[in-house]
Amino acid sequence: MTSTAFQKVYTKLTQITKATCTVKATGVGFDELATVSGRLAQVVKIMDDSVTLQIFSGTEGIATDAEVVFFGRPPTLKVSDDLAGRFFNAYGDPIDGGPAVQGREVEIGGPSVNPVRREEPSELIATGIAGIDLNNTLVTGQKIPFFADPDQPYNQVMATVALRTHADKIILGGMGLSNDDFLFYKDTFENAGMIDKIISFINTTDDPPVERLLVPDMALTAAEYFAIEKNEKVLVLLTDLTLYCDALSIVSNRMD
Repeated sequence: MTSTAFQKVYTKLTQITKATCTVKATGVGFDELATVSGRLAQVVKIMDDSVTLQIFSGTEGIATDAEVVFFGRPPTLKVSDDLAGRFFNAYGDPIDGGPAVQGREVEIGGPSVNPVRREEPSELIATGIAGIDLNNTLVTGQKIPFFADPDQPYNQVMATVALRTHADKIILGGMGLSNDDFLFYKDTFENAGMIDKIISFINTTDDPPVERLLVPDMALTAAEYFAIEKNEKVLVLLTDLTLYCDALSIVSNRMD
């Protein structure tokens, strides 16, 4: 990413940890994106004029005179009907070889819906799996966790839920998937002929673990677009939340 005349550039770091760096800067917002020596980063802490950035790929090799370029905006996702049937990384960039999505740019992690104004969950989302539909029913507007042992085929279960669910759009947020698991989802959706109703945001084990923290917000931003603006029934599947929590732990440990 290259800087422009409207981007703020700083070149003196005051502190570097395993995952973060601190620079003296003004006029910077929380969650704002930046690059540090060309590596993508995000503002995670502001104390007066001391700005701490979380560097997604780590700080190894970064010098105290590294160039810090602020973008002036938080992470965003371009939303449009072109999202359907596509696979993206944690930044919302295509990883399926297709063209970039054209659409309206929306900030991820926006304000939540006021719970008082939400309709009471009552409409069934049928999955065709008896153990879920009868014992752990999915209802629109509701969050339900699925627990599984590591040796259980939870990816196959998630794929089955995606294929059988009577919803207009399925949003898959994969965090810490192996390449085999990623290809499994991709091949399963394509072979079933249902790829056009599924949007996937994928972080694999080859990607920096910290990037997993962006996946839920990307998935939910896409879901809100189709559910609120397109008035469609949307189901969001997030896996694996254990690996998401591991990423939070990594960030916490490396902040020291």
